[in-house]
Amino acid sequence: MAPLWKNRPFLGLGLGVGLIGATALALRQFRRREREPIPDEISPAIFATRAAHTSKGQIVYHISGSGEPLVFLHGIFLGASSYEWSKIYGRFAISHEVVAPDLIGFGESERPSATMDPSDHVQSLAEFLQEICQRRPGTIIASGVTCQIALLLAAKHPDLAARLVLFMPSALRDAAQCHSLGLLGRGPIPAINRFAYRHHIARPAFIRSWLTRTGFANPANISAETIAVLSTCARQYGAERAIFGFLKNRRKFDSTPRLPDVIAPVHVLWPGAARSFNSGEAATLCRSLRQATMRILPEASALAPIESPAAISDALSEILGGELRALSA
Repeated sequence: MAPLWKNRPFLGLGLGVGLIGATALALRQFRRREREPIPDEISPAIFATRAAHTSKGQIVYHISGSGEPLVFLHGIFLGASSYEWSKIYGRFAISHEVVAPDLIGFGESERPSATMDPSDHVQSLAEFLQEICQRRPGTIIASGVTCQIALLLAAKHPDLAARLVLFMPSALRDAAQCHSLGLLGRGPIPAINRFAYRHHIARPAFIRSWLTRTGFANPANISAETIAVLSTCARQYGAERAIFGFLKNRRKFDSTPRLPDVIAPVHVLWPGAARSFNSGEAATLCRSLRQATMRILPEASALAPIESPAAISDALSEILGGELRALSA
């Protein structure tokens, strides 16, 4: 028996036109969108914004001040960028050369199609620091999963890190921790993942809901500025690739095997009000390092550098002044 469309050619033509139309509509949904302007609030006015080229892609960074390099590395979360530290790092430009880059795949930096694993981030940051800091070892301040990258960087390139300050170091070993940073699991169909990301996850309403549930200790502290910056960064063309790529390879972001190679002093700041995260993880990390200090900030949330920058700034000032005591055994 012949197919129905052969007996009714106009039906076949209609099906063909419909299929073409549906395909065109789908392609229009996922076509390359123009870059959205990043809000000016992403860095203080006294900082210059520049770009550096690495073998893994272009890194956009903010820089000001003079003296020992002080490098601020943002975490990996929904809408992440150097904005995470922007309410803090300006305070230290008086005494340091402050550098705040956007990791490749985030913020204003390049968003390559290839997935970045920890070794890629380490290589790009090493090349970046060698160029910008001119091989001067400095203090590296990192947060969240990026603390693992900072530890791997210090292990492989000890000449680049005089000391590390790690805010809420975590390897995101379970799904609850991923959800606490606005990182949702991927479905089996890439096109649907991208559609859901762009039309739901990266939108201001979802970001506000996420910050209310888990990101901030007090939802009243969520500002329109924070929502605008995070949602704009999350909606940049290709931004979802960094998120999905990290979720696919997140178990590789664990520095434990290389901790014996870290010779730089490490200072840990742990947010006591961060949901789904346990300070025991940080205590174990400290005991695995040659030189480590630890301080718990009881009222601090997972995004305390944005929510309560004064408390984080004060703690950093104590660390940079050498006033924190070593972790007791």
